[in-house]
Amino acid sequence: MSKRQPLTESPLQPARTRSYHAGIEAIAEYLPPRMATLRELDTAGLLAGSAETLASFGFRTVHLAGEESNLDMAVAAVEKLFAENDIDRGEIGLVLYATALSSSSTMWNAEPTRRAKRDQQPNDSNHPAREPVLELDEVADLFRYPASQLQSELDLPNASVIGINQLGCASIFAALRIARAMILAEEDLKSVLCVSADKFPPSRQRDLIYNVVSDGACAALVQRGAERNRIVECTHVTKGALWDAGSLENEILAAYFPTARTLIERTLEKAGLTIDDIALVIPHNVSLRSWEILGRLIGCPPERIYTENISRVGHTVASDTLLNLRRAEESGLIARGDFLLLFTFGYGLNWACMVVEH
Repeated sequence: MSKRQPLTESPLQPARTRSYHAGIEAIAEYLPPRMATLRELDTAGLLAGSAETLASFGFRTVHLAGEESNLDMAVAAVEKLFAENDIDRGEIGLVLYATALSSSSTMWNAEPTRRAKRDQQPNDSNHPAREPVLELDEVADLFRYPASQLQSELDLPNASVIGINQLGCASIFAALRIARAMILAEEDLKSVLCVSADKFPPSRQRDLIYNVVSDGACAALVQRGAERNRIVECTHVTKGALWDAGSLENEILAAYFPTARTLIERTLEKAGLTIDDIALVIPHNVSLRSWEILGRLIGCPPERIYTENISRVGHTVASDTLLNLRRAEESGLIARGDFLLLFTFGYGLNWACMVVEH
């Protein structure tokens, strides 16, 4: 028997020895033009808690989608990204479409159905019909994916698509993490488009565990060799025993702070940094009071946590952190070379953290 010839060495350099990096080169968002104050939400029956309590937690206004679907908002965010940046659509090799709400991973648009409209009482204009939170008519609807339509509408002929969900608000962090890993692993992949969009059921109460939800979308271009927002480290932890958020509110609140603190400290340690090296924490837009508590736990003073958008925008589900990163940069709060700590939390339960170098 002849000896087997050795395999020819691959011309690709092993990922662990490559010197290039991946970073978030550009960010854009879409927020519906219609806005509502806490008082207006309360009058419309869209708050379970009191407007006064939510105001004390830092909330003031939210954005509400009308006829826009989650896909419409996603397309608008990406088109804004393309309009503001010199991006070659043909160079995008992958689209990662990340959603928090299960309904956002379908083509269903959350609008009052005929049945809900029929059940609405006469002269009840202040209390909209309660539509189902998700309603599909045919089996075929289960196989109609917004990620594929997004690729088609945006004319991205060289991009494959992957849908990411079941992580709540942490879904966009999973997309960024996967984008970075795939760029580092695949020699021919240079640009990945990460998109997130969520539309809350219009007639449902918008406050969840003392946070007020906005509709919106974000888009980010992750590139090899990006000139800014180099992804230094990213971590993610799941506590699946707390998956039933509707019935475990107290348990979730008890787990939130210690898990967040541990994850942030572990992320900094993996990055070779301390909290003193972080120029600015870019958070998700949850209760301002919760960030005051978490800031003390991690040793970060309030002035180094970007919380201005909590009152202006509310909690845009998965889009918060990227929207805040863009706004902080536009406000001149970030300088080249600054280390930033990005953090979010999602039902499931999922905590996610990332360090980037601007």
